[in-house]
Amino acid sequence: MIGKLEYRWYDGYNFIHTGWLGYRLDDASQLEIGVTRKAFGPGPYGISESWFFDQHYYVGLADDPDLGIKYSTKLGDWKLDAAYFVSSEWNGNGRSLDSTRYGYDAIRWRQTVDKNGNVTYGAMDNGFEERNQFNLRVIYDLSDVAVPSELGISLEYGQLKGQRVDNGSHWAASAHMINHIGDWRIASQITRYEYDIDSNNPWSSDELIPMGAYDFSWPVATKAWIPAISISYLKEPPSIPWLDSVRPYLEYSNIVKDASDQNDSQLWILGAAWASGGWYIYTDFACSDGNLFVGNEAANGGTDNYSSVYGVGDFGDDGNNEWNYRFNINFGYYF
Repeated sequence: MIGKLEYRWYDGYNFIHTGWLGYRLDDASQLEIGVTRKAFGPGPYGISESWFFDQHYYVGLADDPDLGIKYSTKLGDWKLDAAYFVSSEWNGNGRSLDSTRYGYDAIRWRQTVDKNGNVTYGAMDNGFEERNQFNLRVIYDLSDVAVPSELGISLEYGQLKGQRVDNGSHWAASAHMINHIGDWRIASQITRYEYDIDSNNPWSSDELIPMGAYDFSWPVATKAWIPAISISYLKEPPSIPWLDSVRPYLEYSNIVKDASDQNDSQLWILGAAWASGGWYIYTDFACSDGNLFVGNEAANGGTDNYSSVYGVGDFGDDGNNEWNYRFNINFGYYF
C-alpha cells in the first residue's frame, strides 16, 4: 500500500494539492485513487525545471491534480499511464467562488452587471465543471544510443458540465521529447488544445473560457498551440563542499492562439536551481507578454468577477501585449 497527502496554506486561502491511496502491483506498476496528478507531458512538471513552470501549467496541462484513478506501468522500454478522472479536485477555502485550487481548471465564476455595464460581485454563478476526463500517455525510452532520449505522446479528452451555460467538451494532444547530452538536458513539447463551448454565455464568446487557480480566475483562449522548450545543465562541483549541485536553465513557451484578435502569450525564464543538503533554492528571472502574475506594472483584474475579460491583458485574452518581468527567489527545505 502506498499513498500521498499534501495540503497547502497561503495568505488568506488554502487547498488540497494531492491526496491519494494506491497499491504497488510490482516493481514497475502501481495504481493510484484520489486527487492525483494527471498524466500529460514528458514529466510531472512538463518540460520545465524552473519555479514558474512553462505555459502548459497555466492552461491545466502540466502538474494538474484531479479526482480519479490512474494506472502506471513499464513494459520494457515503454512507459504507460492511463487515467480516468470523474472531476477536477474540489474547491478549497478562499474568497473566490471556485478558483481556490492548485491545478488550473475550467471553473464557475460569479458575475453581475450594474446599470452602467460595470461587472461587480453578485449572486449569479456561471461557467463550467470538469467531468469524465480520460488521459493516456506513452513514452519510449531510448537509452542505448548516442543521445539518450525519451519520446512520448499524451492525449486528453473530457466533458464540461455547464452552469447557466451549455455543456461543452475539451481535448488536448501533445508530442514531447527529452534528450540527454552528457550533463545537458533538452526537453521539448508541442501541444494542441481545444475547449469546445457555445458562444451563448454571459461573456458572449466561444473564444474564451473561465479558468482559475490560487484563488483567482481569468479568461483563457479556448483554442491554441503551445510550443515549449527547456535547456538545462547539471553541475556537481566537488570543490564547493556546501553545494551539492546547481542546474542553470533557459526556458521558452508560448500560447499561440487561434483567435486573430488575441495576442500570443510568450514566457521566457532564465534561472538556476541550487541544492545543498535539505535545501533546494530557485532563482528565476521571468519575462512575459501575457502572464498576468509576471508584472513589474500592475494590471487591473478581479478574482471571481472575471473583469479581465473586459480589456485587461493576460495569457488568455492578452489585451495589452506588453512585456513585463519578475525576479523570484524560492527557498525550500525538505526533511
